[in-house]
Amino acid sequence: MASAPAAAPSTTDILPRRRVVGYAMGDVANNVAFQMTSLFLMVYMTDIAGVSAGIAGAIYGVTKVWAGVTDLFAGNTVGRKQTKHGRLRPWLIWVSPFLAISLVALFSTPASLGPMATVAWILLFDAAFQLCYSFVNIPYGSLSAAMTENATDRSRLAGARSIGGAVTGVVLSLVLSPQFEDTTVDGIRMTFTLATLALAALALVFYWVCFKNTEEVVPASTGTVTLRTTLAMVRQNKPLIILCLGAMFLLAGSFTMNAVMMYYARDVVGGAGYFTLLYVFQTVGTIAIASVIPRVSERFGKRTGYVGLALFAVLGLVIIGLTPTGNLPIAMFAFLIYGIGFGGTNALMFSMQADTVDYGEWKTGTRAEAGSYSILSFVRKTGQGIGGFLGGAIIAAFGYVSGAPDQTDQAVQGIKVAAGWAPAVLCLIAVLLMLVYPLTAKEHSGIVQDLHRRRARSALGETAHDAAVVLTPRGDQLIARRPVVTLNEMYGAGAAYVAPRVAEKLGVPYAGLAFSSEDLERASSSNAKVLAEDTTGKSLRWLHSFSWPGMDVNVATESGDAQAGTNMVSKNIDEVVGLVKGFGGVVLGRDATAILDNMRGAVHIRMIGEVEDRVERAATDYGISRELAEQRQVREDRMRPRMSRRLMQWEPTDDGRYHLIIDTSQMSLDEAVEEIVAAVEAEREMVDLDLPDETEDD
Repeated sequence: MASAPAAAPSTTDILPRRRVVGYAMGDVANNVAFQMTSLFLMVYMTDIAGVSAGIAGAIYGVTKVWAGVTDLFAGNTVGRKQTKHGRLRPWLIWVSPFLAISLVALFSTPASLGPMATVAWILLFDAAFQLCYSFVNIPYGSLSAAMTENATDRSRLAGARSIGGAVTGVVLSLVLSPQFEDTTVDGIRMTFTLATLALAALALVFYWVCFKNTEEVVPASTGTVTLRTTLAMVRQNKPLIILCLGAMFLLAGSFTMNAVMMYYARDVVGGAGYFTLLYVFQTVGTIAIASVIPRVSERFGKRTGYVGLALFAVLGLVIIGLTPTGNLPIAMFAFLIYGIGFGGTNALMFSMQADTVDYGEWKTGTRAEAGSYSILSFVRKTGQGIGGFLGGAIIAAFGYVSGAPDQTDQAVQGIKVAAGWAPAVLCLIAVLLMLVYPLTAKEHSGIVQDLHRRRARSALGETAHDAAVVLTPRGDQLIARRPVVTLNEMYGAGAAYVAPRVAEKLGVPYAGLAFSSEDLERASSSNAKVLAEDTTGKSLRWLHSFSWPGMDVNVATESGDAQAGTNMVSKNIDEVVGLVKGFGGVVLGRDATAILDNMRGAVHIRMIGEVEDRVERAATDYGISRELAEQRQVREDRMRPRMSRRLMQWEPTDDGRYHLIIDTSQMSLDEAVEEIVAAVEAEREMVDLDLPDETEDD
């Protein structure tokens, strides 16, 4: 007998550790290539290949802008063709050999070439490298969204990727920075070629590991957002435009410093070996701020947090510029401060980009997560190019001599200007731009609520002539033909008893909570095995994030997480609409109050009570101990409102959202049923005055 085919992996299954680690190996490979050029190409060109600092900066600038163009091209090319290995993973194998070849060639400039031929060689192979890198990095970056729709697992992938990239940078600095201590020694070119060859070979191995240990399970979107529609959206998206301009100056400042960081370590601090130490301190600052970014966003708002952290980066850069020659402790402190500031603004930048996607959809009707991300990526690459160009131009203007064993005091001062003062000015321009960033937390919340209303109207349909449909459009409102009731409760207030009895009396369907108390209880566990034993079909790992302390604001870390949140909201809206669309209904929880708030005739109820009464009722009604009832009361009074705030951007404890507040500490549950039914009947009498006769709809 033939065996049954294996079931396809679910898009919300918990990702095994090997897939997370395998995905991280892809970013290790990426950073072997990317950080080789970002951190060491400038000094390689000047001190080994013999290119003047000004021309080296120009090459750096041109190829980084070219990299932005290739990102746009790759973003509109990859993912279109389905293969047996998926749409994205094959690109890692198809293009990575060409990436490795171009990387090795870039760092293997023949000594026999003349000055012009040397420039042509580097420019050609750097351009080839950037093209290949786009066609590896863009599918790699998109792969996390194709591996899972579980938001928690996407955060695991993002975290593993960040750690892999950070560790790779430190290891690269340990391996390569000593090579720049004396670039006049015999055989330095061959040493660099062999080192790059070994690193490129390792990168190919890591790409293969990533390919073998990842899997695409999320189906491709059926819709296509073209570059034309994306650009049309961008023209009307003021927040995205300002964010991109700020990003350009911020990245220009960062890469001006990156381009000359090796010079700074060697000629200012006192040795090329100190490069690793400075880089480690910068990385420590970046990792430290990343852990508290959600709280910064929640307390101060994203715009204020971005501005404050960018000023922190400016402070670090000013200290870098002021550091006395040979003073390692002050330099380490300066790079720590800079790492905190730049790391924080970089994290908030991507979170704010996700918000601009909502604004773009609200303004133009076009939702383009990938499109807006590619625009931001293009602008970031442009900023990197500007930074690299400025770094080379500044040190050239101050008299830096390529390959010289010692630099003049003026040249050393030029390195300080390029590493500290010039980046500080560029970051300060980014601060001034972001001061006029218009999308505040309050405005974004209103936009998201409006988008939810639009999606609800779309899902409910504009079919007034269908007698089975619950709604009639009336101007900007939808008027319920049959009873619709939403109930929101504090745990233990008795809604589980009241809601089905109201539905029975009204003769309409009833729908209970989407997540039970047991679901939230299991999701709050810190035991990975408990979270993995998901037999309910619900994503307990996703729910787990709502139990974390201090996480009332959802800070998306990447475009894929923004898409995951959109998908969750859309699914919830469709389910609620489906429950009431045909014959009305009574819905408990599910954010139905917010989803149906524009429906005249729907009655929204909030059930409350004293804590002691609610705990006692829950223990009795559910047959559980008082201790367990107390635990559930604390958990659910925290988690359920948090879910509403983060996903639907509304405040369920706001009494103004409800027609009726029922305190079950003051009345019996049967009395509550009668009061709700009476409220519905009274609302029906008012609505009937506005409804046309049934014959008018035929």
